[in-house]
Amino acid sequence: MKPPTLKEQGYLPSRYLVALMAFLGMVFNYMLRVNINLTIVAMVTNDNSTSPVQDVCHFKDDNDQTEDYVRGRLAEVLGARRVFGGAILSASIVTMFVPLAAKSSASTLIAVRILLGLSEGATFPSTHALLATWAPPYERSTLSTIIYAGSQAGTIIGFPLAATIIDSLGWEAVFYIQASLTLVWCAGWFLLVADTPDSDSRISKVERDYIYNSLGGSKEKKAPPVPWRSALTSLPFWAILVAGVGNNWGFYTLLTDLPLYMKQMLQKDIKSNAVLSGLPYLGMWIFSLVVSSVGDRLRQNDTLSTQTVRKTANTIAVTLQGGIYTGFMVNHVDIAPNFAGTLFGITNAAATIPGWVAPMTVGALTNNQQTFGQWRKVFFISAGIFVVDALFFLLYASGKEQEWNKVPEKSVKKDLKDAVVTGQKSPPGVNMLQEGTTDMLDSEAYSKYILNSNFRNSYQNKAFQSE
Repeated sequence: MKPPTLKEQGYLPSRYLVALMAFLGMVFNYMLRVNINLTIVAMVTNDNSTSPVQDVCHFKDDNDQTEDYVRGRLAEVLGARRVFGGAILSASIVTMFVPLAAKSSASTLIAVRILLGLSEGATFPSTHALLATWAPPYERSTLSTIIYAGSQAGTIIGFPLAATIIDSLGWEAVFYIQASLTLVWCAGWFLLVADTPDSDSRISKVERDYIYNSLGGSKEKKAPPVPWRSALTSLPFWAILVAGVGNNWGFYTLLTDLPLYMKQMLQKDIKSNAVLSGLPYLGMWIFSLVVSSVGDRLRQNDTLSTQTVRKTANTIAVTLQGGIYTGFMVNHVDIAPNFAGTLFGITNAAATIPGWVAPMTVGALTNNQQTFGQWRKVFFISAGIFVVDALFFLLYASGKEQEWNKVPEKSVKKDLKDAVVTGQKSPPGVNMLQEGTTDMLDSEAYSKYILNSNFRNSYQNKAFQSE
């Protein structure tokens, strides 16, 4: 479906404002997440005495595996705006306590980092729920990349900003300044962003109709029950999970240990370390925007199918990481938009395991063995895992909506019958031939409900659309 012009949508379409605000949210999310990877260098005392921080140098704050799928489901039920904004708000408050915890004891710092991980764990699942509601199918690659590229931008900005603050104000100021900036973003998020096009007071009617017409019946207004057995036995779902785990092994190896490699092996000072450590993410950010734009254009022109674009982008991501956002990262929304937040929560929970296993592996290989030979082993392991996950995704991924995403007709009948029994008005877009009875819902007359594309929480009978 061809999108309306920018003039018709008010020049700044609401869906892109949502994506831009979510992008900034991801920037601050990652700034709060990675700042300790660089500040650790300054936090450890220079006189070789023991510091509590040294005990947690490789501690990862993503201790949220069991709760991730719950957060994804909460975003579907309560709204992604509340869950995403609340997660970053709580993370910024927790960050304020990091300097005090670091000066107290290792256990206190670990506890604060666990709280930070628990807070930030909801960000990715909730943005998937947001995309399922706001992103037209042929714009999913672009909108998802705009949002998730914030993780790279946060790393690019976070490292040099932290280095500058450390040199001028000390390492404690890094946490106070970044947390304060994040609180300002939180205020803007809750003021400007809505959960759905329906609840957005600023969106134009043209854009709202375009989004709903594009989504068709694939996304329900109310969160239906999760078909757990079908989802967990689906090969396309497992392809996404394997790709996420494999990608995060390499990603977290670089994210947590690249500053250490720069310092120990290349003997870089803190400013040079910050710049060089951020360069890979700059390249990833730029390339991701290019790939997503090309991918969506190829799909819009029917040059390539969604499945082909996803698999190609994910294969490219083995060497050029920017391809992941057009590959496996957005694929949950393709196969099951009704459960995208929940599914992402599950895959992200599994994908956080490399967040602590990979640094532990690096530590086992390089502790008291800081040689280029040992570091080559680290990089070869990451490269091998990248190749395996790309091959699995290439074989089993899908770009089509899965049958288990669709809501059974019988549950829709019950919803409509309940509306009649309780005397509720007909939902917008539904023309009832008979009002006030429930027998009709079990009869032939039920099939003659005429639904427009704006009412998506119901069964759509194609045979009667022309009436």
